[in-house]
Amino acid sequence: MRELLGEGTSGEVYRVEDGESGQRLALKIQRPRFLESTAWYRESFDEIHHEVSTGEKLSTVPGLIQAQRSGDHAGRAYYVMPDVGGHDLVSFAEREGAVSSLRTAAIVVQLCAVVGRLHAQGWVHRDIKLENALIDPDGQVWLIDLGSAVQPGAEAGPAGTPGYTAPEIGRGAAASIASDVFSLGCVLFKLAVMNLPYPNDTGRRPAPGPPFREELRPALDALAPGLRAVGSRMIAWDPGDRPPSADAVAEELTGLLPGVAAPPRRGREPDPVLRYWLAKYRNDAYASVSSSSTRSRPASSPRSR
Repeated sequence: MRELLGEGTSGEVYRVEDGESGQRLALKIQRPRFLESTAWYRESFDEIHHEVSTGEKLSTVPGLIQAQRSGDHAGRAYYVMPDVGGHDLVSFAEREGAVSSLRTAAIVVQLCAVVGRLHAQGWVHRDIKLENALIDPDGQVWLIDLGSAVQPGAEAGPAGTPGYTAPEIGRGAAASIASDVFSLGCVLFKLAVMNLPYPNDTGRRPAPGPPFREELRPALDALAPGLRAVGSRMIAWDPGDRPPSADAVAEELTGLLPGVAAPPRRGREPDPVLRYWLAKYRNDAYASVSSSSTRSRPASSPRSR
């Protein structure tokens, strides 16, 4: 094992190396049992195996990191998956601080595209959060952890993470595309202002209240208006007031992003998030933009802070 990459409710993720091939991989393994009840530990064991079986059903979905093999070790469930060489968005946000409007849009539009493909296959994720999204060195965003994913209407136990879970879930509603859209909106604001709109208590509130603490108002006002408007609709209390799908959000955010980003300043590497965005979605490699380019950013584009 090389290093701990992340931790979740059911397991820990490590960067490892295959002793035979030398291939770099990521290993998710169930936490060692400590004081947990037998029933709870069995539930987390089953969740990891559910994640593997769900991933096999969704193996054709681009942007999902798939398990390559799985098993049990000393009573602990595990699976091995490719290591894309990046870190989760928690680590990214901790390193970057509040992420600029432009970069937030470029990250969330990628995540929405992956979630939209998941929805198109008839599944909802149910636990979208910074910890369950990775960004690789090229700026590509990946979705992980299908342990809570279900098909709408299927019987399933509670899932989700406080602060990211849509309020209707706390009132007993089934997970849906709309609840995943709410979680994506929470990711957007967590990146952009380093705070969740309704931290930890959406499931306990009987009625909607204003999102965010008042002291965050200056940070919210500093966001690009278009990004703030899309994000605010994503976290609407009523599911019917949210954008109809992750694809619809991706389309709106795409309209906010520039066709060509400003070149990197002399002596600095081009931003990997924007480079990936331009190469993938605009067919224009960010790294190749001439330093003499004077093309201005469209007025509706998010501005960096």
